[in-house]
Amino acid sequence: MTSIVKEHEKLLLDEISMETPKRILDVFSGLIRESGSEDERTAAHFLASLLKEWGVPHTVHYPSIYLSVPKTASVTAISPAAKSFRAKTPSFSVSTNGVPVTGELVYVPSAQATDRYDIFDAKVKEEVNGLAGKIVISEGLAMPEKVATFHDKGVLGAIFINPGTNIHDGICTTIWGSPDLDTIGNEPKIPVVAVNKSDGEALKAMCQKETTVIELATSLEKGWHECPLIDLFIEGTEEPEKYILLHGHLDSWHIGIGDNTTGDAALMEMARIFYKHRDKLKRSLRIAIWPGHSTGRYAGSTWFADQFALDLDANCIAQVNCDSPGCRWATSYEKMDWTIEVGEHCKQAILDAVKEEAKGKRPNRAGDYSFHNIGITSFYKLSSSIPQEQLKEKGYYPVGGCGSNIEWHTEDDLMHVADLDILHRDLKVYMTSIYRVLQATILPYDFRKTADEFMETIQQYQEACGEHFRFDQAVDAAKELRQSLEDFYLELQFLKTEDLASPAVKAANERLLQLGRTLIPINFTRRGKFHHDPAVQIPALPDIAPALQLAALEPGSHRYRVTQTHLLRGQNRVVWAMKEAQKLIGKA
Repeated sequence: MTSIVKEHEKLLLDEISMETPKRILDVFSGLIRESGSEDERTAAHFLASLLKEWGVPHTVHYPSIYLSVPKTASVTAISPAAKSFRAKTPSFSVSTNGVPVTGELVYVPSAQATDRYDIFDAKVKEEVNGLAGKIVISEGLAMPEKVATFHDKGVLGAIFINPGTNIHDGICTTIWGSPDLDTIGNEPKIPVVAVNKSDGEALKAMCQKETTVIELATSLEKGWHECPLIDLFIEGTEEPEKYILLHGHLDSWHIGIGDNTTGDAALMEMARIFYKHRDKLKRSLRIAIWPGHSTGRYAGSTWFADQFALDLDANCIAQVNCDSPGCRWATSYEKMDWTIEVGEHCKQAILDAVKEEAKGKRPNRAGDYSFHNIGITSFYKLSSSIPQEQLKEKGYYPVGGCGSNIEWHTEDDLMHVADLDILHRDLKVYMTSIYRVLQATILPYDFRKTADEFMETIQQYQEACGEHFRFDQAVDAAKELRQSLEDFYLELQFLKTEDLASPAVKAANERLLQLGRTLIPINFTRRGKFHHDPAVQIPALPDIAPALQLAALEPGSHRYRVTQTHLLRGQNRVVWAMKEAQKLIGKA
C-alpha cells in the first residue's frame, strides 16, 4: 500500500462511531421486521431517513417477491397417551390450514450439524424405507434436503428435533428466491414442524417404545408481496463504473437484534463514512439492504441479481455480505467465508484491522450469496463468531448467525445479543477489506489458488472413482491453466506501480474479472448464467462430483452408465471453462 492509501484508510477507520448503530438498535428493538409487514416498511423508511439526513443518494425499490409466512403449528399425541407439544412450522412447509394430519410416528436418525459450516447440509443418516403414510421424527433443523428426502419416501409429515430449549425458525424450500418455470414445482409437499430437544426426545422415546399416533397441524400464509429494498451508490473518482456490492438483510425473525439489526447498523455506518469520504474512493461502493431473506429464501437479493444482472456482470468487482456482526462474545475470525482467490487479501486485512489471525473456507450454499451464477468474487457472510473453546464451555450447539449465540432465529434474539465494542471491531474488518479492493491498482485476486483448488478436487474425485472414469483431460487442463496463470501474474507485477487509468491496468483488471466470471460458476453452480441453483449444498466442481459415488455402483448397471455419461459431460464443461480462462489471459 502507498502511504496515502494507509493515511486514508486510517482516516476512515478513525471515523467509526457507535452513535448511528445505537440509534438503529434502539429503533429496531421495537420492531418485528417480518418481510411484507408494516414493521419492515417502518424499518426501511427509518434507514432511508438517515440516508436523506446525510445527503446520500439512494433508491427504495419495492420488488414483488414470493414469501411464506408461518403463523401457527401444533403437535399432539393421540395414543398411547394424550399430550400436546409446543411447535413451530418453517417457511414453505405445506399449510394444513390448521386441520390436523394424523398418522403413526416413526423415528428416523439424522445427522446433526458439527459447526456453522455444515448447519445447512446435515442429511438423513441412512437409507430408510417403509415410511409411506407415516409421520417421521428426526434430529436437527428443518433443512430442505431432509424435507425433500422424507417427501420422496411418501411420508405424511415431518417433525424435527431442534438441539436446545428454543425452537429455531427457518425455511424448508430448496427454491432459491422467487420461483421460475424451472423451479415452480419444487416447493415442499408435506407439512413440517420443529419441536425443542426435550419434547422431541419425549416423542422419540414414545414411538420407539410402542405404537404412537399423533396429530400435526400447520398454518402459513403464502403469496407475493411488495417489500422495500434499499439501494445506494457511492461513486468513486477514478473508475466509477466499477463497484463492490456490500449487502445484508433487513427482515428478521422476531426482533432479530443479532440477525440482522447489527448488520443493518454496520451497513448504515459504512454508508455514512464512505459517502462522507467519497473523494478518497477510486472505485464505487454500492450498498443494498434486502427484504425476503428469512421467509423468501433470499428473495430480495435474488430479485436484485435478476434485475441488475447485466450491470453486475459488467461492473461488479466483488460482493460482500454483512450478516450478524457485532454479537456478544464473538471475537474469533476463524470461520469466515470467501472464494479462494480473495482469501489472502481477507486474511491480511483482518490481521491489519484487528490483529487477529483469520481462517476461511469455501462459502456454503446459504446466506444472500445469490451471485455465483454470474461469477462474482465473494467474501464474508457471517461475521465474527464465539471462539470454539468458549462454545464448548458454554455447551452451545452450531447455529447459522448471531455470532454463534444460540438465540439465533428465536424470540430471544434481543438487545443483550449485541456488543458495540465487537461491532466496532467488525466494522474495521469490513471497511479495511473493502477499501483496499476499491483502491487497489490491480485487483487483489489470485486465481492461482483457484487452479490449485481445482487440481486438488479433481485428484480427490479421481481417487474416489479409480478406473471407473478417467479425468485425464481435466487434470491436463488444470495444470496448463496453473502454469499460464503463473506467467500472467508475473506480468501483473510490472503494472502495480501504474495508475488506475492506465489502459494496461484496465485491461489486466478486466481479465481478472472475466477469470472470475469463467471459473467461479464451474466451482459453485450447476445451472447456467443468470439462473439460481437450489438451496442445497453444492460440492466443488459439482459437474464431476458424482465421481464420489461411482465406485459403489454395480458396473454396467443403468445407474453406473448414466453416472459415467454425466461425468463425461461434466468434464467437458470443466475443461472448456479452464481453456476459456487461458484464452482470457492470452495463454491459450
